Amino acid sequence: MSVESGISVVITTYNRQAMVRKILECLDRQTLALDRFEVIVADDESPDSTPEMVEEMAGRVGYPLRHLRHKNQGPGATQNAGIRAAAFPIVLLIADDIVPAPQMLAEHLKTHREFSGEEFGVLGKAAQSPELPPTAIHKVWDPFQYHRFEGRREIEGYHFMGCNISVKKNFLLTNGLYRERRGIAHEDIELGYRLWQKGLRIIYNPEAFAYHEHEESLERICSRAYERGMNFDLLSDNLPAEFVFPLYKIFTPSAGLVACLKMLPRECGRFVLFNGPAVKFFWLPLLRRAENNPLAAKFATQTAYRGVSGYYLRKGLRDKQRQKSNMAERPCVT
Repeated sequence: MSVESGISVVITTYNRQAMVRKILECLDRQTLALDRFEVIVADDESPDSTPEMVEEMAGRVGYPLRHLRHKNQGPGATQNAGIRAAAFPIVLLIADDIVPAPQMLAEHLKTHREFSGEEFGVLGKAAQSPELPPTAIHKVWDPFQYHRFEGRREIEGYHFMGCNISVKKNFLLTNGLYRERRGIAHEDIELGYRLWQKGLRIIYNPEAFAYHEHEESLERICSRAYERGMNFDLLSDNLPAEFVFPLYKIFTPSAGLVACLKMLPRECGRFVLFNGPAVKFFWLPLLRRAENNPLAAKFATQTAYRGVSGYYLRKGLRDKQRQKSNMAERPCVT
């Protein structure tokens, strides 16, 4: 089956049936002919009414729609289930908070026709939805930082973003799928690095566009950053230290002397501005007030939110390392 035949859309979800319904409705309005794609909702045992909603939508939409459900195993296993079930030679992975623009699928398929080799994937763009509440955090928060790719046609294969990326199914099955573990964080970049080593090339097409519709809060950003730190071993245990720590701008001797020297000015600034007491007694109270206080809102910048979330990522990383160290020192009892 050639790339001309069509594309399988895999939506990995957990407990977001309302958003998935909206995504399915938007997919029914794609400019791509409805017989050129299918949609698979890969469900990680959602406790809500996702199964019933998908069954209802299957009778309403014009494209083939399937629902896969398994015992809760985490995002990696859920992504893999959807990939394996895909009927078309191209698999598009989107998150359950990504609302596609009408031309998104057609643009993915068009780029795959231009770059038909199995090693090519296509990364589409995602921007914050204008339907999000106009809070201080939504005005500045940029979770994906697509500005890094503007003006570039091809980007490094480790920029594998499962929110809006399409890859040839056979390339994935041949060269590797997601690691299956319960920890939620870093699955995309870990897989992207492995595939990059196998020859993955990613073409960036900003016209393959979608909106990211996920309401944020300061507390959620901090807790998610801490979780990423606690699960950083997915990267540190499997990827070269000299690659992964500079990528995340984490200062550590294992990153190598050159990387440490490059990161030293940033690390000094972080130590002064976003240390524990500064985050706890200055930044958190200030950013909480930003929604109702015009003066505090002036400090609610992308830099401030990223500085605070970076502190919690590193805190999670330190806590996980301490946890591992304590387990290693604990004597065996027989």
